Amino acid sequence: MHHAGFGKRFVAFWIDYLPIALTTLAIAYFFLGFDTTVSRFLARAPGDFQTRIEFLQERNRIRNASLCLYVLYCMVLEASALQGTLGKWLLGIQVVDTSGRRPSYTTALSRNLEKFLSFAILGLGCLWVIWSPEKQAWHDSLAGTFVVTRDD
Repeated sequence: MHHAGFGKRFVAFWIDYLPIALTTLAIAYFFLGFDTTVSRFLARAPGDFQTRIEFLQERNRIRNASLCLYVLYCMVLEASALQGTLGKWLLGIQVVDTSGRRPSYTTALSRNLEKFLSFAILGLGCLWVIWSPEKQAWHDSLAGTFVVTRDD
C-alpha cells in the first residue's frame, strides 16, 4: 500500500466539498429566501444587530446542511465499490480499512463524523497527515482507515 499524502487529499476535499456547498447555498438563496436575508443584511443600518444575527443564523444553517450532506456523500461513496469520493477517484486515491479492503458503511460513517474532531483544533487533525508515518489524519486513526493510491 502506498499512502496518499496531504496534497492529494486536500485537493480531493475541495473537489468534493465545493459543489456541495455551492449547490446548498444556491438552493437556499434562490428557493428558500436567503436572498431576502442577504439583501436585508447588506442594507442594514449601523448598529442593526438583529438583522446581522438573523443573517448569521441562516448562514450557519446553510453551512451545517452542506456539512451534513458532505458527510453522507463521503460515507456512501467510501463504502461503495469506488472506495472514495469523486475527488479521490479523480486523483487516484481511495479509502481502505486496516486489512486493505473497502470500509463498511459503519466504518465510513465513523471516519467522516470524526472529521469534525480533525477540523476542530485549527485543522491540526487533518494536517497530521504531513507528520504521520502512515499518512493518517486523526479521523483515519480513530476509524482504522488509510487513504492509499489506487491500484489501476
